[in-house]
Amino acid sequence: MMSSSATRSSSPYRRRRILWIVLLISAAIIFYASTHDTSSWSLPSYLKDAGFSSSPSSKAGEDKMSTSVGRLRVQEIHGLLHFVTANPNRRLNEEEGSIDAVGLGLTKVDPSTEVDLRVFSPDGDDDWQQYVKDLRKKYPLIVFSKTYCGFSKRAKALLESYHTEPNPFVVELDTRPDGQIIQGILGRLTGRSTVPNILLQGDSIGGSDDLYTMDQEGKLKTLLEEGGVKVLGKDVS
Repeated sequence: MMSSSATRSSSPYRRRRILWIVLLISAAIIFYASTHDTSSWSLPSYLKDAGFSSSPSSKAGEDKMSTSVGRLRVQEIHGLLHFVTANPNRRLNEEEGSIDAVGLGLTKVDPSTEVDLRVFSPDGDDDWQQYVKDLRKKYPLIVFSKTYCGFSKRAKALLESYHTEPNPFVVELDTRPDGQIIQGILGRLTGRSTVPNILLQGDSIGGSDDLYTMDQEGKLKTLLEEGGVKVLGKDVS
């Protein structure tokens, strides 16, 4: 009788002990999550190289993961960069303020709203996966500039002093009739509406002052190399 009574009395104690253990473990997990920066929970480098990102600033990171690792996510900025690098004789306002694009016809481009990718490949070719690969390899560094702008000249001179390979691809907006349209699209997509606007792998890294700050801090060479640009040497001023 005493043994049976002892067993019954110890059962509630065991249940309480298990409950306390569960509560303590849960509290520890919550405390860890609240005191650690989740931005450090990053994806492996090979996934990042494939175009994925775990950063909350990237649009719908989970959606990117739904595609195969081998596919690259095509964005509007890729369309614009493809247009200026692969279509030297085409303009966004070449025909009565519009552009004739296969599949769309005569289209007027409004820089304040999203532009159909077909506008940026007006001849009808649509191998965007290959276009993005070409941009990453052949044109990792693109400078949007104006020939008369002192800040643009300063930024281009600094980049030239790094003897990069490939060389920066420079787009002089003031020499193009669609320069204002391109500048408007850049402002919407990058948050920077002034020149120079330097893009590395499709992301704006700033203007002249930003470039010089990174140069003075010894960070520019590393940034360029991480973006797929080979730095052959730096001129000493």
